[in-house]
Amino acid sequence: MTVAHPQPDTPAQVRTVCSYCGVGCGMVLDIGRGPDGRRTVLKATGDKAHPANSGRLCTKGATSAGMLAAPGRLTAPLVRTDRSQEPAPMPMERAVKETARRLRAIVDEHGPDALALYVSGQMTLEAQYLANKLAKGFVRTSWIESNSRLCMAGAGSGYKLSLGADGPPGSYEDFEHADTFLVTGSNMADCHPVLFLRLLERVKAGAKLIVVDPRRNATADKADLFLQIRPGTDLALLNGLLHLLVENGHTDPGFIAEHTEGWEAMPGFLRDYPPATVSEITGIPEADIRLAARWIGEAGEWMSCWTMGLNQSTHGTWNTNALINLHLATGAICRPGSGPFSLTGQPNAMGGREMGYMGPGLPGQRVLQSDDDRAHAEELWDLGPGTLRTDAAGAGTVDMFRQMSEGRIKACWIICTNPVASVANRRTVIEGLEAAEFVVTQDVFADTETNAYADVALPAALWGEAEGVMINSERNLTLATQAADPPGEAWPDWRIIARIACEMGYEEAFGYADAEEVFEEIRRAHNPRTGYDLRGVTYERLRRTPVQWPSAAVDGPDRNPVRYLNDGVSQTLTVRPDGSVPRLAFPTASGRAVFFGRPHMPPAEMPDDDFPFVLNTGRLQH
Repeated sequence: MTVAHPQPDTPAQVRTVCSYCGVGCGMVLDIGRGPDGRRTVLKATGDKAHPANSGRLCTKGATSAGMLAAPGRLTAPLVRTDRSQEPAPMPMERAVKETARRLRAIVDEHGPDALALYVSGQMTLEAQYLANKLAKGFVRTSWIESNSRLCMAGAGSGYKLSLGADGPPGSYEDFEHADTFLVTGSNMADCHPVLFLRLLERVKAGAKLIVVDPRRNATADKADLFLQIRPGTDLALLNGLLHLLVENGHTDPGFIAEHTEGWEAMPGFLRDYPPATVSEITGIPEADIRLAARWIGEAGEWMSCWTMGLNQSTHGTWNTNALINLHLATGAICRPGSGPFSLTGQPNAMGGREMGYMGPGLPGQRVLQSDDDRAHAEELWDLGPGTLRTDAAGAGTVDMFRQMSEGRIKACWIICTNPVASVANRRTVIEGLEAAEFVVTQDVFADTETNAYADVALPAALWGEAEGVMINSERNLTLATQAADPPGEAWPDWRIIARIACEMGYEEAFGYADAEEVFEEIRRAHNPRTGYDLRGVTYERLRRTPVQWPSAAVDGPDRNPVRYLNDGVSQTLTVRPDGSVPRLAFPTASGRAVFFGRPHMPPAEMPDDDFPFVLNTGRLQH
């Protein structure tokens, strides 16, 4: 039940989605009126009708009402004309105009690459889309980066190389059908607890749980087999497991021949990873490595789950490729209960990746390097042919701040993230912000580490105070419904971006009335090559139920559990009555998934007495 305008002292309920991690749990918020007359959230409970959590919530989600009531909100723009001054309040409309004027002046004087945007996987789909549209389509800057670059870029790039598109090929339903789980570089018990409980239900029914981690954490405590790996040796272990799958006859030659390429080079490559060698490199007993390979090889269906422990690495993409190799070799992909499942850290990092908000990305899982993809985006944005730059792809978050410190980037607009607190090489971020001529932040709280360097800090509406779509780890779209009133002059992120774009001279392209109008434009970013398809999703439909993409028709199914393509149609890899298997068309150049031989490389640095830390392998707190 959704009540848009509850009466004072009369609680009502609003269905929405949790704002913390990529599991995307459905929530029901009880709302009422606060002492100042604003709508406020009184309590958060799990939504029993939501497919992600069926009513469960972890501690973070269950205490969302307290987060919404937290003190220290930014309620009006804070502006300073000189870095030596303390910031002073300014009316929102005036601050938006002043911000747009200064950004426009810097771009006009120094060129488009003088402006950088740094955005977030916590933003709604509509805000992510508008940020990328403004950056690449109208300002035409090379520099739009996201904090997702720090956590999900390795998984996304690995999916693209191995399978042709950045999207998990399975769904949460797979947890109910797997016979073996390989959880590596992910402390699911602490960081994705609702999904981990779902996994444990299957383990209680007899499935095996293998956990790989340098630390004995809460997830490892539940494992049937814990492989305590030496930091930085994941590739050696994954290659060693594949070596044993081949040795034990646990590969699927028919699947390999029909659906993959690159296998012919793998046997020779794998000779360098016998169990004894892998044990020496990883520190894992050889018997445990052999047992893990046997459980994977003998499983009817098996899943892998991973996150920052593999992604946050100098070779995070290679880690994903090596893990997917195991699935391709065993044919354990595109079937209920099987597949490589990347666990997303932020609540809408999946959506942001689909909107193309990192590097060369364009909406609908497209890229600037493709002539067809550029033409599609130019048509979507009503731009002339050849408007989009082919070279407009920055080299990453750290390099962006480095170029800022060197004076090549003059202005930086930071939305819904706190890089001074969250980006490694913190000194590089601070030096960049100090060197920039103009720094804009857009946040819900006034006292953040990054706001201390801002010339303009714009007040944004917090989750629960605005409307917009979020997409979780399994490609499920949920409408985050407005339940509370934002304080003071705080606006939704999408509205701030659109208004600044209008004031910069792009009013015809950014004159949206509401978030729903932005979403209607996003629906046109259908991509037949990868299967990305939101054409059947509308706000009207999302107000009734979450919807998992691909969704081609508004009267189609709400769930589409296994996503792979055959002439643009989603399908599962199920055996036909005659015993044959349907042909999968992966969205690679050949239509086949690709094996990559990724050699082990010693870590650039190891923990020592001065820095004895092994980094958290779960979800980062942004």
